[in-house]
Amino acid sequence: MTTPSPQATQPSRTEQASGPPLLDGVRVIELAEDIAGPFAAKLLADAGAETIKIEPTGGDRARRTAPFAEPAPHRETSITWLAYNTSKRSVVLDLESAAGRRLLLELISNADVFVTDRTPEQLGELGLSPHELHDRLPQLIIAAVTPFGLVGSASEWPSTPLTRAHASGSAAGVRRNLGASAAAPLMAGANVHEADGGTALALATWAALIVRDRDGHGQIVDVSSVEAMMNMDRVDISIAHNDGGPPPMPPRKGGSAFGGRLECADGHLIAVTPQNHQWAGLIKAMGDPEWAYDADGRLIDRLQLGDEAAEAIEQWAGARTRDEVFRALQVNSAPAGPVLRPSEVMNSEQMQVREFFDVLEHPIADPARYPQFAARWNRARRSNRKAAPLLGSASTDAMRDHLHPWTPVQARRAGVIG
Repeated sequence: MTTPSPQATQPSRTEQASGPPLLDGVRVIELAEDIAGPFAAKLLADAGAETIKIEPTGGDRARRTAPFAEPAPHRETSITWLAYNTSKRSVVLDLESAAGRRLLLELISNADVFVTDRTPEQLGELGLSPHELHDRLPQLIIAAVTPFGLVGSASEWPSTPLTRAHASGSAAGVRRNLGASAAAPLMAGANVHEADGGTALALATWAALIVRDRDGHGQIVDVSSVEAMMNMDRVDISIAHNDGGPPPMPPRKGGSAFGGRLECADGHLIAVTPQNHQWAGLIKAMGDPEWAYDADGRLIDRLQLGDEAAEAIEQWAGARTRDEVFRALQVNSAPAGPVLRPSEVMNSEQMQVREFFDVLEHPIADPARYPQFAARWNRARRSNRKAAPLLGSASTDAMRDHLHPWTPVQARRAGVIG
């Protein structure tokens, strides 16, 4: 998400798909906070599902998470909130009251999917025990993403994004790839892996919708965030599972005889050349310098050259632009990729053609670009997305048919809705 630039609003050259969004007509009720659950519901919403987010009086915790967009700070301008809640409607319910819990159950009873991040005990306190709810509403898909899953001795353990990342082993790869010793693990970034659980839940929920259409019944979808983090294709975790994993890489600064991080005249680039043919491609891209060959004209092994090669590679890259180095390496089959700033990615021609970023207007936050659902369909159009909702902005409209004998004004005065 970032503020739009003139380039970002150029017309697309892609063909416009016809037909309704894939999840048009699907109704989702979300009772989740922060990132994992809301991201799952956001993916469903961005694919066309009508998604109602249930919030407490003070709103989702994400509304109070820095950083904030302009004007800041404000509960409507948290970037975390804005990023993970597009295309939803916000309903505020007092779930501490019996009336609030009754209204929530009525909403769920008229939905296709119930997305939640509450533990079994928390759901039981709300009268929403998963198995009891499934027995009562057999066509409902109950989609739960919790730290350690709905079953097992750890199902009620408290946790934070940091403990989930470390419990999954995801932080081990960060430590090793940064060159730290095995005795000094590094703390993972606070929310680096949180969307993994949401991605897994959205995929599993979509599959459950297909099964329901085929067999006529809903089911409980149980996703553990920790398991979802493990399941992502992170090579270090796979290796460690089989043989304990490789030793930590030695600390490095800048380039090496294998390439690595190279500083160019206008930015950085990553070159990966551990194999012989890739090393040969790197040398060819550099113009076949004499120092890389022996007296018989054979290419010298990069390990024998060591620091001499690293220094020469750094000097070569530093005298050229990032694009020049990237293209020279790619032409010669030496894997490389530019290190792009977010603004460079969003302003790239490829992103313009793909229309991956929408400019969305918000009543309080400045207009900004938001990433799309990371898929396209040739027979279904993308949904007309909206920015994240204001707190309680749909409370009256969404609940009007469920408030009898109260009027919306009476329910709001009683604090049942907000």
